[in-house]
Amino acid sequence: MKTLLMPLTSKLRRFEELDDILRTLKILVDGLYDSEVSPSSKEEVCRESREFDAVIALALTGGVEEMLLGVGEAGKPLIIVAHDQLNSLAASLEASSKLREMGSPSWIIEAWIPGARKKIESTLKGIEAASRLSGLKIGLVGDISPWLVYSEPDPNSLKEIFDIELVEISMEELYSKIESSKVDQDLMDEVLRNAKRVEISESDLGEALRVYQALKEIVKEYGLDALTIRCFDLIKDLRTTACLALSLLQDDGIVAGCEGDVPSLLSMILGKLLSNSPTFIANISEIGKDYVSLAHCTIALSIVDEYHLLTHFESGIGVGVSGRIYDGGRVTLLRFRPDLRKIRVIRGMILDGNPSKMLACRTQFRIKVEGDPRRIVEDPLGNHHVMVLGDFVDAVKSFCTLKGIEVEVL
Repeated sequence: MKTLLMPLTSKLRRFEELDDILRTLKILVDGLYDSEVSPSSKEEVCRESREFDAVIALALTGGVEEMLLGVGEAGKPLIIVAHDQLNSLAASLEASSKLREMGSPSWIIEAWIPGARKKIESTLKGIEAASRLSGLKIGLVGDISPWLVYSEPDPNSLKEIFDIELVEISMEELYSKIESSKVDQDLMDEVLRNAKRVEISESDLGEALRVYQALKEIVKEYGLDALTIRCFDLIKDLRTTACLALSLLQDDGIVAGCEGDVPSLLSMILGKLLSNSPTFIANISEIGKDYVSLAHCTIALSIVDEYHLLTHFESGIGVGVSGRIYDGGRVTLLRFRPDLRKIRVIRGMILDGNPSKMLACRTQFRIKVEGDPRRIVEDPLGNHHVMVLGDFVDAVKSFCTLKGIEVEVL
């Protein structure tokens, strides 16, 4: 993504303090832009903006409202950095109000507030994710799991909001590829060597790795950016699981989700774009006064401190992954409504990343959350939630502004 920096000043009067203010603001945005220009008219602003994906404007004085509108006329997202002198904020408020009326996205970041740079960085991340989460090709292997009675995606929203192509692939095609797949012995040795505990047979591990090889082949053959699979059919038909395969695909950089849940797959893709890291799709297993518990039988091996290879929880068959995170850290939980026109965002911190419940899926996390977690029960948007490592709430907000998606922050 290419970002342009524009310091803007009024022609009315030159203040001696401007150089110091400009120097301070440029330190704030250092490293966040690719090029810089200092235009003096709305027309020049519009012309210069067209070559970039986003614009950061330093509103150095009042009287720059018209120039700020030039970014909107160029159709580019605008971050306005305001300071607390020379009517900078006054001009920013007036221009941003008009830009929003025009349907042109803009954000005001007050330079004097704590965390101003992080807000600018987060806004840019959201802008970049909005440009990249379009035109993707995602695979639905074997249709949606029958118990996902609410989480069926809206094909119109997939096309209208994200311009995403959904490719349907039969389980029979997957089974054929599994049958012809061979176990990568080096990979098997590596997975076993790095596991903290192993309670499965090498035979079961080999079958799980054949599923991985087959799904990799499907990704390559169809040119997929991500996939989700009706994974429980594997248990019934082949007595194996996709849990480890999905873990390894995530480690390969391929977003891979469970149970044919397309809305959750979109949450996973968004989380990956924002964090540049694999995400964790999970069931909600418990809700307390200020926490939620998540559980599932797959997680990317690259994001955990250690992992155990156990059986799949519900069936006792195949391979389930029990991942542990001991260091805690900030996380963001995401859940799209199936029509993809609303997303719920929850800011949290890992309280406990060491599984303790015997009667729950193998990987478990207890997350202390901001806001009232009872909203998840009182106004549910479905089951699966996606955990992203890091705080990306502001980035999700800017992403949704560009995509016209309603945001609910818990």
